[in-house]
Amino acid sequence: MRRLVANLWILACVAAVLIPALATAQAQPPAPAAATGQFRIAGILSNAATGEPVRRALVQAMDATGHTAGTSTTDADGHFLLPHLPAAKYQLTASKRGFRTASYDEHDEFATSIVTGPDQDTTHLDYKLMPNAVLHGVVTSDDGEPVAGASVMLFKRSKRDGQKIERAGGAQTDDTGEYEIGDLASGEYMLAVSAEPWYAVHSGAAAKKNSALDVVYPVTFFDSTTDERAATPIELAGGMRQEINISMHAVPSLHISIPAPERADGSVVVPQLQRIAFGTVIDTQSSGDFFGGAQGRTLELGGVAPGRYELAMGEPQRVMDVDLSANQQIDADAGAAASAVKGVVRMIAGSALPEEMTLTLNRLDGGAGQAQFATEARAGRFTFMPVPPGDYEVLATAGDKALPVVATAVGLKQQAGNTLTLREGGPALTITVSAADTRIDGFAKKDGKGIAGVMMVLLPRDPAQWKSLTRRDQSDSDGSFAFRDVAPGAYTAVAIQDGWPLDWASYPVMQRYLRAGTNVTVSGNSGKVIKLPAPVAVQQR
Repeated sequence: MRRLVANLWILACVAAVLIPALATAQAQPPAPAAATGQFRIAGILSNAATGEPVRRALVQAMDATGHTAGTSTTDADGHFLLPHLPAAKYQLTASKRGFRTASYDEHDEFATSIVTGPDQDTTHLDYKLMPNAVLHGVVTSDDGEPVAGASVMLFKRSKRDGQKIERAGGAQTDDTGEYEIGDLASGEYMLAVSAEPWYAVHSGAAAKKNSALDVVYPVTFFDSTTDERAATPIELAGGMRQEINISMHAVPSLHISIPAPERADGSVVVPQLQRIAFGTVIDTQSSGDFFGGAQGRTLELGGVAPGRYELAMGEPQRVMDVDLSANQQIDADAGAAASAVKGVVRMIAGSALPEEMTLTLNRLDGGAGQAQFATEARAGRFTFMPVPPGDYEVLATAGDKALPVVATAVGLKQQAGNTLTLREGGPALTITVSAADTRIDGFAKKDGKGIAGVMMVLLPRDPAQWKSLTRRDQSDSDGSFAFRDVAPGAYTAVAIQDGWPLDWASYPVMQRYLRAGTNVTVSGNSGKVIKLPAPVAVQQR
């Protein structure tokens, strides 16, 4: 009897828990089969440089909406497990201090998403995470003393365009002259240092009395050269901690005379001298002493370091590259005339113009003047002020979406693509832009099997439009891919295994892959999604 009473008490407790739960379950609709969470993503996270397992790293799975669907912390052997996932497509990210946070099988801005579902092997992933590279060192002066407050600038050579070197971060030296730049990806870098001697005086009685105080540090490149053409490249691999020390040498400062004409209202057109390193403006010097004379007003700039500069002066503005190595007077007629560039922007296929659009001109020929100009287009009209003659590419964005430029026209002469040549005082521009609202979905397969991690490239059949209309993607674990924001036109889709080192924007490089590609045409009314009827054949690089 005692045992029966106890059993009855237990049954009552169970009923108290189950009955409300059953009532709730009956009140709710059954969950769909896809949401039962019967699939798993699992694998091993390892150090891409050493092959060792990465312990206690965070691995996350994000669904198509960007919400986190699961998290896992790797164990002592680098294993991770994300259980109870519905059939869907997930982007994985892994992070740990000392490593670069990266998506699974990441290449440039692309990665392979993991597709869960029946017949999908998602539990044997080989996930590699690259450790950070670090640059550090000390900046010293002629006498070996530390240079505090020096600007250490880092530049990186582009993987796609080997001639292009872009700013890639930097740091300032502390009181001991030390600096450190971390969280760097593998690649080829250049390093430049800009500083001012702490004791330097460039004007006034002190400078005239003691010329030894009127000194400057030229921009100095690794390995301690002031000529960027002689700069030594720094090759960084994941996990490297590279020491780079720079010695700065003080030299007499230069004094430059630059025309500074007066406007009708008596104000002065102040010239602007910008210091350049690897085609990038690193600082501006526009303050100095004004002097009047028979030839008009002049700006006397002192404390100028030898080196490469871009000079903008006068009105209308003239722009020139100058390599300063001695005191000099600049001729008012030197350089190329820069003028306002006006025009209209229009949409193809009858699309409505965005209320606001940003247009950008990027310099392609390395000529005088700054490398990039931007302006807002409103109600289809724009003005760039001022732009020197030269070769440019045109980019367009509306909000955070890039709008491909399909054609440009200088005056009445129209050409396909987004490049143009500006002449001094040339005619107005017409920029033709696409809303690019089509997506192309397909599969990359080899011998009937979907291949993951393949570089997918959608190439316009008109090579003149390659720069603006080419689209890329990376195939997911089931071989699926999607080209997004595609403009109307005729294209060829190609799939290249291990193709990431290729210069995909080069027609001679990509031409050999076109024959085995898949042709697709996007018309003005193709709709939002085009599904390729057959898989794209995977080719080997």
